[in-house]
Amino acid sequence: MAVTINGTTGVDQSNITGSTILPRGTTAQRPASPVDGMMRYNTDTGFTEVYNGNDWVNDFTFTAEGGTETTITDNGVNYKVHTFTSSGTFNVTSGAKEVEYLVVAGGGGGGAYGGGGGAGGYRCSVTGESSGGGVSAESKLTVSINTYTVIVGGGGAGGTDSDQRGKSGSNSAFSTVTSIGGGGAAASAADATSGGSGGGGSYALPPSSGTSGQGRAGGNGSSPGGLTFLSGGGGGASTVGGDSSETVSGTSGSGGDGLSSSITGSSVTRAGGGGGGVPENSPYDSGQTPGTGGSGGGGAGAIGADTATSGTINTGSGGGGAGFDGDLEIAGNGGAGGSGIVIIRYQI
Repeated sequence: MAVTINGTTGVDQSNITGSTILPRGTTAQRPASPVDGMMRYNTDTGFTEVYNGNDWVNDFTFTAEGGTETTITDNGVNYKVHTFTSSGTFNVTSGAKEVEYLVVAGGGGGGAYGGGGGAGGYRCSVTGESSGGGVSAESKLTVSINTYTVIVGGGGAGGTDSDQRGKSGSNSAFSTVTSIGGGGAAASAADATSGGSGGGGSYALPPSSGTSGQGRAGGNGSSPGGLTFLSGGGGGASTVGGDSSETVSGTSGSGGDGLSSSITGSSVTRAGGGGGGVPENSPYDSGQTPGTGGSGGGGAGAIGADTATSGTINTGSGGGGAGFDGDLEIAGNGGAGGSGIVIIRYQI
């Protein structure tokens, strides 16, 4: 029987005990030009979804908890945000929903006699943003009732006089998404290690590579004039680490730049590489400049046996490299990599 409510005619189904079959299909088969109020059954997720004018909403009763919880408005859309600065759990207690994420691993440590550390891997699914290494944002994840482990990777230790290579950062992870820890920097007696982004090279050793879709390679070191020791910068999420100069009174490479995300409602840049270190003035070296840290928290390189700057915590940035003293005997301490971060958000 047809009924009219507020001027809209529909079908009275109050006495019908059967069921109706909704249109169904995969996420990829959603209508190309959806209209507010469209409803369908998603065969990928196993849930009914409704288009609310901005996105397909899986369940009006979705609830979740974990991390530091905030609510924001971004471009007129309301979101709930869960920020993890240390490892924990993301608990979905009812419903199912598509979520956006930013997963940044711990940054690599800078070397002693060496280069800057590489930034941690950077993976992002926020629409219109990018993952590391020049890759577009990844697909959103659909989560349902479950407890998801969240791992926030720590930064790698910087090199020392007795253990010169910078250490790689630790991986960060959420659900099926894992970001690789940043590569540790090369030092005079140890190669750089690959990671989310690569560690910078030392004067005698090459840099390392980043991971596709997560970060960039480190920069090259050099030895102009035979006994002038300059190092490369660590790779960043956005750009490769800088190469050192090919002149005696030169500059070590700067860290590669990071990437910005507005997943928390304001733009924050993370995952910059560390700058390379330079030796203190000696009979062979004069007037050299250490590399600067890349945008997004990369640590600056140091002169001589000083301690280089560490990457900023919860940015996944690389630590700066150190040099050695004027007697060519004692190395400085490389900066530690910055810890990573995991951020999850969804529409409310």
